[in-house]
Amino acid sequence: MLRSIYTTILLTAGGLLFSTLAFGQQPTQFSQFQLNQLYFNPAAAGADGATRFQLMHRTQYSGYQGTFDEGGAPTTQFFSASVPIKNLGLGFTAYNDKIGALTNQSFQLAAAYRLALSNGTLALGGSVGLYRMALNYNLLRPNEPGDPLIGTGVVGEMHPDVNLGVRYETTGYYVGVSVNHLLKSKYTLGSDNATNPLIPTYYVNGGVNLEVGYLFEVQPFVMGKSDLSAFSVEGGAMVTYNQRYWAGASYRAQDAIILMGGINLLQNQSLRLSGAYDIVTGATSLKTPSSFEVLLSYRLPAPKLGKKTIVRTPRFRF
Repeated sequence: MLRSIYTTILLTAGGLLFSTLAFGQQPTQFSQFQLNQLYFNPAAAGADGATRFQLMHRTQYSGYQGTFDEGGAPTTQFFSASVPIKNLGLGFTAYNDKIGALTNQSFQLAAAYRLALSNGTLALGGSVGLYRMALNYNLLRPNEPGDPLIGTGVVGEMHPDVNLGVRYETTGYYVGVSVNHLLKSKYTLGSDNATNPLIPTYYVNGGVNLEVGYLFEVQPFVMGKSDLSAFSVEGGAMVTYNQRYWAGASYRAQDAIILMGGINLLQNQSLRLSGAYDIVTGATSLKTPSSFEVLLSYRLPAPKLGKKTIVRTPRFRF
């Protein structure tokens, strides 16, 4: 709901112009967040014990047409890589988000230290990187032509960014807590009167893995997020058959009903293709009725480091 609130404001105002030009970034919402946890929690690096590469594309409020020029629906692309190395998890993320005249991009390196605890693993993670915000003044239409507060061309700024997270997982469930944009970097975007901070966002998420019979698994999941001025919660469940096919549904409060599904391809099921379709239910007079996203993921086996294990048999000795 956070994203939908701020997106609605931007879309309906056509680039909302104030004397201070306050275009603060807000977090993108992903419907398949349970498959994409490195986006909001650096402690998820290496969480599944395998090297994984993921690429995601999301179009929000598909088909929305701007009043002029390149307005329209927000689009987001996200790439992540996660590698487990002994008791460490390493990750990399690249993010590109565009809504009207505003573009947000980031590049992050993540690391998580994994500790055996009780019947599970506790991961303490952090990420550092750069966050770029850019504003294309040529796409803005001021009420008064020649307004000196409105610049020309594309103005961009880049500042450091830091995120922290904690995650605990077992074979049956996981739970995580994280916070992004701890530095609260501010962007002027070419205006001396501008104050455009990266607002910290707090996340709490969790999921359960339930075996139902021999071939079926049910995985309920939930996430809440807040920037301390607005709160959003969403959750649902997915059903996996034979570890290859899955389908599910979720609900984002006051925003959308989400249908999703996917398939694991190749003989070793290392290639995952999945998608989600949002049926928008909140503020429908201000939005188009649907959003969608596509996820492509490839998994490699965990790297084997150190000396090879000595194997002795009655026939050979090593």
